[in-house]
Amino acid sequence: MAQAEIGLIGLGVMGSNLALNIAEKGNKIAVFNRTVDATRKFYADAGSLQSQIVPCETIEEFVAAIRPPRPIIIMIKAGDPVDQQMELLKPYLENNDIMIDAGNANFRDTMRRFENLKDSGLTFIGMGVSGGEEGRATARRSWSAARKNPGSASRKC
Repeated sequence: MAQAEIGLIGLGVMGSNLALNIAEKGNKIAVFNRTVDATRKFYADAGSLQSQIVPCETIEEFVAAIRPPRPIIIMIKAGDPVDQQMELLKPYLENNDIMIDAGNANFRDTMRRFENLKDSGLTFIGMGVSGGEEGRATARRSWSAARKNPGSASRKC
């Protein structure tokens, strides 16, 4: 089986719709949710897009399903859950892998995460996403991103 180009953690309303949007655009995407039933239901409901989706039931399986360097979107509740998820991911990641927090985090959390990962060899991107449930259907999404590569200055766009 071909590896996914990107991964997404968190299959709530926003995460599910973003994953389907990525799949609709022809990109293979690995998906993971902390509750296996949500992952299974998402995949079952994906219909004709199933061929573009790699459902994963463990973090190890999820990371292995994405080709390096691995861009991983974390779209879960902002705050401590993101920190916990990042800590669970880190042992399985390699240099140049990319963690993207898309959960509308407080900028102080984003800056702290930049600092915590600065010597890790990983890239972190803090990215707020708006568009809600209708964003997928209307293609109206708003993105606000900040990233910091190892050893470089923070760049915002």
